[in-house]
Amino acid sequence: MPALTGSRSGSETRAARARIPTRSSRTGAHGRAISCASSCAARATRLTRASGPSSTSRSRSSSSRTRRGSRCCSRRGWSPQRRRCAALRRTRSASRRTARSGSGGDERDTSRRRTCSRLRQMMGMGGPGGMHMFMWGPGGRGEGKRPSLSMYRRLLQYVGPYKWNLVFAAALLVVSTALGLIWPQVVQRVIDLGLRDAGFLDLLILGLIVVLLVRAVIDGLRQFVMAYTGESVIFDLRMGIVRHMQSLSLSFFNRRKTGELMSHVTSDATLVHGVITQTIIQVLGQVLTLVGGVAVIFLMNWRLALLTLVVAPPIAILGQRMGRRIRDISREAQDAQGEAVGVLQEAIAEVRVVQAFTREEYEAARFHEKLLFTFKKTIERARISATMFPIIGFLGFMSVIVVLWYGGHEVARGEMTPGMLVAFLLYINMVAGPVGQLASQWTQVQQAFGAADRIFALLDTVPEIQDRPGAAALPPVRGEIRFEEVGFRYGAASEPTVLDDLSTTFQPGETTALVGPSGAGKTTLVNLVGRFYDPVSGRIVVDDHDLRDVTIRSLREQIAVVPQEPILFADTIRENIRYGRLDATDAEIDEAARSANATEFIARLPNGLATIVGERGVRLSVGQRQRVAIARALLRNAPILLLDEATSSLDNESEYLVQQALDRLMRGRTTIVIAHRLSTVERADRILVLDHGRIVEEGTHGELLALGGLYHRLYTRRFVDVDAVRPAEAGEAAAIMAGMPAAAEPRRLRVVR
Repeated sequence: MPALTGSRSGSETRAARARIPTRSSRTGAHGRAISCASSCAARATRLTRASGPSSTSRSRSSSSRTRRGSRCCSRRGWSPQRRRCAALRRTRSASRRTARSGSGGDERDTSRRRTCSRLRQMMGMGGPGGMHMFMWGPGGRGEGKRPSLSMYRRLLQYVGPYKWNLVFAAALLVVSTALGLIWPQVVQRVIDLGLRDAGFLDLLILGLIVVLLVRAVIDGLRQFVMAYTGESVIFDLRMGIVRHMQSLSLSFFNRRKTGELMSHVTSDATLVHGVITQTIIQVLGQVLTLVGGVAVIFLMNWRLALLTLVVAPPIAILGQRMGRRIRDISREAQDAQGEAVGVLQEAIAEVRVVQAFTREEYEAARFHEKLLFTFKKTIERARISATMFPIIGFLGFMSVIVVLWYGGHEVARGEMTPGMLVAFLLYINMVAGPVGQLASQWTQVQQAFGAADRIFALLDTVPEIQDRPGAAALPPVRGEIRFEEVGFRYGAASEPTVLDDLSTTFQPGETTALVGPSGAGKTTLVNLVGRFYDPVSGRIVVDDHDLRDVTIRSLREQIAVVPQEPILFADTIRENIRYGRLDATDAEIDEAARSANATEFIARLPNGLATIVGERGVRLSVGQRQRVAIARALLRNAPILLLDEATSSLDNESEYLVQQALDRLMRGRTTIVIAHRLSTVERADRILVLDHGRIVEEGTHGELLALGGLYHRLYTRRFVDVDAVRPAEAGEAAAIMAGMPAAAEPRRLRVVR
């Protein structure tokens, strides 16, 4: 990626910046919710003024109280949820006061209805889930607001299969912690007794060496067990993410960027991995050390112990509040990082277009803006940590100073020995160390929780297309496909209809060509056959089996697909063909390549079928990629074929070879083809002409030409998938295609979209 230097146009820079979410835009929803509630309360007070003069003073006081309460809430530092609740309560109170101040029942009902209606519209509370939506925001409680206990519970589900590893590691940790607590006792005896007896001193030192050696071995074994467990858990988590993503519907991937989804498997899982492999066992060890150390210092001198623990509550409160903020910031940073990865992945995947349009600086600016947001959030997180840790350290040192002051007086009075005071200070150090480390690791845990929020939000996404309970496997089919009054639209009911009450039957072994202007519904119809989407009305039947009553896997196993743009994987030609049927033998792969007219060009490659085709098959020409895709579909040998012909222009020889391969592929199969080649529609058994989601013409090539309708107009445009011209201009288009003058004054053909 080029460095972000040099000049670029202001419009490009503004366009790049416009895509970047800022902190204010991300938090603006909360502010808008409060503003909406306050404005709704103000409207309620205005309505009371129409009820009579007696209510005016109450309305004004209500409005002023609402404004004062709103300002007060903003100063208190309340969470967005709490502020929304307060705004809702104020608005309801204003509504009740308004209703009471009215002069008649009808006016009170009208005022109440207006206020409540306005409240629901502004707060998004029109449905049964409105209160949940209002309380937790558009993402719901599960998106960014999941309680920590629930988060631990979900993470423990992945740890469950390795619980005995954790038990073993915890046992080793208990032994290691107990051995660590011996050290201050040895120091006390060295000071109080060992200095008087050299032989006893030697024995103490030798015993201490043995203890430290045993502890080192135990710690090494524990670290290995935890590393193995953590890697296993993250392996399962990543596989779970990938399997779940592959089960999601096409509409989900249409809304998300590839790089953003990849960040769930990479960076998000890495943060969670750090918590599982290191932080959990470290926190457990520090808690054991903390509990053991506190117990010992209370046994040694309870007065000094109480003085020491005075600083514990402030440290706990500070860590809890700062940790929550760090978690929110970490989630925002991870979201922005996912967006940055998406921009980068897109720029790399389409680098040919980027360079062709000299948009290197523009793409660098887009990535820079996304990365800058991540940088700012990371710095904000570091600022919070830099504020929290020095305060915790200062409080810890203050406790040590208090112990030195009070303990020194007790030693002077003979109530403690010097060795006891030194041992007590060592125990204080052992207790203070875990407190500081727990604060640091709490920060890491909150960062991981931000990543886990994103992961579980993805895992909680329910596939729009899934098997019904009790769905049966589809038996081998002949290939009859029947559409019965099928309607479909993408998204909500407000979206335009793509297919409208469409009914037709595709006979077994018949080749049907779909023709029509762009947006007519051809691709949607093909996607519905493969059940990549479900119709919103009507049903689709294959051999008298409703598609929604059979399993998705059994349906798609009887369908072969050749997409418009042949998609090949960065593997060998052999493995790309084998993708059609994984248990195929090399002989079957060779036969499929031969039937697809791919043998000749494969033989010219240095490694033949073992040639790596590159990402998306970039090392092959368009015609070669098409023939490999046809070979893959031939190997599938499915009774139903869905074919979206490529619009790419080929040389005459490649066109001939591809058409021959397609003829072999379609023979004897129920074929639905989105046709772009004239030869395909001429050979089709039947042609369906679609327009605005309906079948407007049906017949053979000759019959439709004689009809002189939409198909004839499309045919006069050399039969490419373009928008239809207006009927008045059809003759003009035909005349132009025939090379004849259309009119005395030539007019520009318009395209209706």
